[in-house]
Amino acid sequence: MKLLDIARGAYVRSPEPLRRLLAPLVARVPTTMKFGATYRSWREQITQAAADPAYAGHAHLAALRALLQKAHAGSPFYRGLIDKAFGSGFDLATLQLTDLGRLPVLTKQALRDAGNDVLAVPASNLDEATTSGNHTEQPFVFYLDKDRSTREIAFVYDAWSRIGYGEQTARACFRGFGLDAQGKRLYEWEPALRELRLSVFPMTVKDAALYLDLIDERGIRFLYGYPSAIELFCRHMRKLGRTPKLRIEGIMPISEPLFPHQRASIQSVLGEVPFACFYGLSEKALFAVEMPGRMDSYEFNPLYGLAELVDDDDAPVVEPGKLGRLVGTGFLSTGMPFIRYDTGDRARLLELPSAENGQRLRVDAIMPRRNIDYLIAADGSHVVSLSLAPEDPIFFEGLQEFQFYQDTPGEAVVRYIPVDGAVGDPAERLIANLNGQTHGAIRFSAEQVERIAWGRAGKRAFVEQRLNMADFE
Repeated sequence: MKLLDIARGAYVRSPEPLRRLLAPLVARVPTTMKFGATYRSWREQITQAAADPAYAGHAHLAALRALLQKAHAGSPFYRGLIDKAFGSGFDLATLQLTDLGRLPVLTKQALRDAGNDVLAVPASNLDEATTSGNHTEQPFVFYLDKDRSTREIAFVYDAWSRIGYGEQTARACFRGFGLDAQGKRLYEWEPALRELRLSVFPMTVKDAALYLDLIDERGIRFLYGYPSAIELFCRHMRKLGRTPKLRIEGIMPISEPLFPHQRASIQSVLGEVPFACFYGLSEKALFAVEMPGRMDSYEFNPLYGLAELVDDDDAPVVEPGKLGRLVGTGFLSTGMPFIRYDTGDRARLLELPSAENGQRLRVDAIMPRRNIDYLIAADGSHVVSLSLAPEDPIFFEGLQEFQFYQDTPGEAVVRYIPVDGAVGDPAERLIANLNGQTHGAIRFSAEQVERIAWGRAGKRAFVEQRLNMADFE
């Protein structure tokens, strides 16, 4: 079954022309075979761990011991760290969760410097991957197990199943797909994944009308993709005065933070539609799902990895309400072990892992480092942007899209695209609200633009931050 797991992952990552050739054949494969025994086994384990804290804790510890044993046996870099922390004769089969803190927290730079000595298996047995980096951080090259996709999709589908989405359910996908080299093809149907892929470049009102027709034609009831793109689609629906004929039953956002005002905007068009939000990493070190009924609060899955929250001195954060750095030890992909890996993301502690909660760290206010989601006040302090945007859709009437832009401390511009036929200055109400909230710490102004700046792969950054953030740390 491992070969099938690798083949499934290879299909998803294969070039578009090859996928189009193979898709009709893959679509005919029964769902049980398409996902396979490995997938079913992991879904069962995830379900059992959710219902049985003792089982979750036992599996969590067993996975940690297995990871460190593999790292010690195959990686010169980790062997040195483990022997230094525990002594060369230490039996890793007796390791306890509290022992992990004896190892150092590792940064991306530490893993870069280690080179291939960090690998527990030969690089030829792994897939090379990379994070994109940004203006404050260089790209990070790392390696993943070739057969990890089936395991990971089990966690993702478990998260999605909470809003009724299943393996055979169709979805409309709003991501930055380049559907053709010329950018002329706006959509395609991926039969193997039952996915209607819709281009978000640039997604005009006319495009949205076409997308609604396609969604109706396929009877699609779930939307998947970038929150910024889904919200824009909903704004266009409001302009068109129509929604899908079948009620949308769930939203599966990915890759970007979901801001409260975006959630409210989407629900103002589609009704009280549920969201299946999860937090994950390209490095596959941690996975967390938003807790039911607790917006922006997440719990980490103990079968996927071991999550820690530490302060700036690498000491554990133990007081609820305190902020810390997220550190992950990943169990999903182990050919390149990530052990006490500093994700660069921050969060606020809600509840520590324990035997009673199945070793699930619970946090809220996750702030990904790679997404600069704050503005700089006149005194150099940080103002979290997601706390600024009001949730009431009335503040966004007349606005098709908007984005914060900053290149001067204490000043910020709301760049916006008005809806057709907007009267007066549609940003006036929003600007007044923002200036009132910040009490002069940031002066907001408005600028009408023709297009909003896009990031990599069609993501629309909430903040176009041009300041050197290192100057304000």
